[in-house]
Order: sequence, then C-alpha cells, then structure tokens
Amino acid sequence: MHDVARAAGVSQRTVSNVVNNYEYVRPETRQRVLDAMAALGYVPNAAARSLRSARTGLIALVVPDFRARIFADLAGIVVREAEALGYTVLIELTGQERERELKVLTGGRNQLTDGAIMMAMSLRPDDGERCRADYPIVLVGDQVLEGQVPHVGMANREASLAAVRHLVGTGRRRLMLLGYVPHGGLTARLRLRGFLEGLEEAGLTSDEALLVEADWTRAGGQRAIEEHMDAGRPMPDAIFAMNDSLALGALRALHDRGVQVPQEVALVGFDDVEETRYSTPSLTSVSPNVEALARNAVAMLHEQITGKPSGREPHITVDFQLKVRESSQ
Repeated sequence: MHDVARAAGVSQRTVSNVVNNYEYVRPETRQRVLDAMAALGYVPNAAARSLRSARTGLIALVVPDFRARIFADLAGIVVREAEALGYTVLIELTGQERERELKVLTGGRNQLTDGAIMMAMSLRPDDGERCRADYPIVLVGDQVLEGQVPHVGMANREASLAAVRHLVGTGRRRLMLLGYVPHGGLTARLRLRGFLEGLEEAGLTSDEALLVEADWTRAGGQRAIEEHMDAGRPMPDAIFAMNDSLALGALRALHDRGVQVPQEVALVGFDDVEETRYSTPSLTSVSPNVEALARNAVAMLHEQITGKPSGREPHITVDFQLKVRESSQ
C-alpha cells in the first residue's frame, strides 16, 4: 500500500479509501490510485482485511433449491448487487429442511459470512427468538418470523386475487387451484386466500374437487392434471397454478390429452420465469418485481453489516404485474 501511495502521489489513507470503495474520493484521484495498483500488480489481502475489520466480505444467499427458476433469477440479481458493494456471495441450498434453515438463524456456518439473505420455507413464527443478535439477516418472501427481522416480500394474496379477477373477466366460471397445500406454509396460504377471495368477489363457489394438491414442480403439475382427468373429476375452464413450474407441467398434460389452451381451459401461473415467454401457448403469469426484491434485500443486509441505517422500512412489499399472454386470452 505504501508503494501504491508513493506511485500515485497520495497518502496511504487515500489508497485505503479507494480499496474500500469509499465514495468520498475524487474521480481523478481514484483513477490515479487504480492505475498505480494495476501497474504494481497490487491486490488487497482479503484475509488481512478480514482480521482488521472483523468482517469476511462474504454474505450467504440461502434458498430451498434451484428447481424453481425464480430462485435462480433472484440469485443472479443478488450476486450483482452484492458485488457492487464489495461482497462475495456464497449460495446455500436448504432443500426446505427445517433444521438447515434453523442453522442459519442460530449459528451453523455463520462464522464464515457477515450476514445472510434467506428465503425460508420451513420456519415457524416463534423461531425468530432463536436469531443470533449479532448476525445480520434479511428474509425474502413471506414474513414467517415474529419480531424485528427485516423482510422483503411479495404481495401474494393481492397477486392471486388479480389473477382470479383476470380469469373471471374473460368469462371463466369453473376455476381450479393447482398446487393446493392443505397445511402449507405462509406463501401457499396467502395465495389460496387470494384465490378464494377472488371467487367470492365474483359470486362463485369453491369446489373442493378443483382444489388440486400437487408438488410445486413441472412433474407435479403434469401428474396432478393427468390424475385428475383419469379419475373423471370435473374439469375446470380455467386453472390458476401456484407457480410457473406447476403451470408448465399442467400445460404439457393438457396438450398431451388434447385439451386446447386457452379455448377450453385458460391457464395462469405465478413468478413469470423466462420459460413462460417461450411456451406454446405463452403463459400468462403473475410477475413479482424480483429486481426490487433482490436489490432491497442486499441494501438492507448491507445496512445491518455496516451499522449505517438509511431509514428504510424494516418490512417492504414489492409490487407486481399480471403479464397476460396467450394461455388466458
């Protein structure tokens, strides 16, 4: 660092400020330091910086798995936003296992990272009491923990209600909910609530035979529709799938059985993953603002790590759009 300072004609403090990406350095000075670093081949010693700052420069992104494309989409944006703040992101997959999610709250590998962004699927409200007070964490998805754990979420109920309103507005009257989970987590419960509120608002009754249980995967969606048809159960004229994976699996099953979408059955998914634009027909889907979801989560975690709050609300709900495509027109 002394050599860089001498070559750039600045103090070692200025070099340190540039290395740590402090914003109060004049652009021309910053560039002079960067040029000197490049010429001398200077690379900051991450281990030494960690010892001095008591930080590792690593944060964890904890997600259930990557079978649902939205988790991969979220990860890509989190990595981009974190890198802009000088962090490296470690990915941890929990497989929706409760014990693995609890380890994030109570210890586990936390000593490796400065904080975590977690999409929790198996935690319970009172698990918030187990949070390590000295470990920054932000929940993404639903506010599953009681207390003051910062959280960035989606408007699951409102978005599901918007999907039902859209289907009813196209003249559909027999709506199926695909991916029903009788004792599911908060996400499933909120999407179910929005679905039922939409039916009630339209003066329609909920048929239990059209609340169809399914694993939230493509295979689960395909299998559920095939079994429903094979059993001779009443067919809907519209399907609201709890996520896009279910919807894409259902689309395949309907195609294989000769059911025309949307002429006979309209179809709407949730998440607006990239595949929805390229399916045949293209899939109508609820599109949560994943960009805002990830950007807010990283910013909130950074504020906890640095101890520099911005006055941001501790609980944020991002907006959504219903992207209407061929499957429900």
